[in-house]
Amino acid sequence: MELYTPLHAGFLKYCRGLTGNRDDALDLAGESILIAFGNLEKLRNQDSFKSYLYGIARRLRLHYYRRIRFRGVFDEHLAEMLIDQSAMPDSDYDSKVIYGLLDRLPPKQREAFVLFEISGFSLKEIRELQGGTLSGVSKRLQRGREQLRHWLEPSVEKPQAVRPGAPRKEEG
Repeated sequence: MELYTPLHAGFLKYCRGLTGNRDDALDLAGESILIAFGNLEKLRNQDSFKSYLYGIARRLRLHYYRRIRFRGVFDEHLAEMLIDQSAMPDSDYDSKVIYGLLDRLPPKQREAFVLFEISGFSLKEIRELQGGTLSGVSKRLQRGREQLRHWLEPSVEKPQAVRPGAPRKEEG
């Protein structure tokens, strides 16, 4: 304390000048003093305690200014009223249809499809989550896409499972 006592009045004035009000100045001074005395063993020369303490206060205030740039007041009611300018009027209906069809897919296919197409996971990441093989994940995605395509475009012929060794139907 003998290092700080002679600096007290001037240091509080300095903090008040940095912050602009008494309460914030007291908070800044208190935090600076805690840091200074917590790291006092790092101070090589006690004669430089004043510049050490003022430097801590300055860096804390700069850090505060950097952090406050990213803060804002969030008003939930106002956020709900914002209109998404990029959304098409019928996209909400389309989303409901797609999610309704996704619910009809088998659980593993649905999960693979959502992870890949909507959440942007890689095939390897999906394999790690779902287990199995990479080709199994790829096959689930393929089958899910084909089934969704069939439901969305009924004129598309539903894919048939082909048994190994069975002759395939020629496309003409």
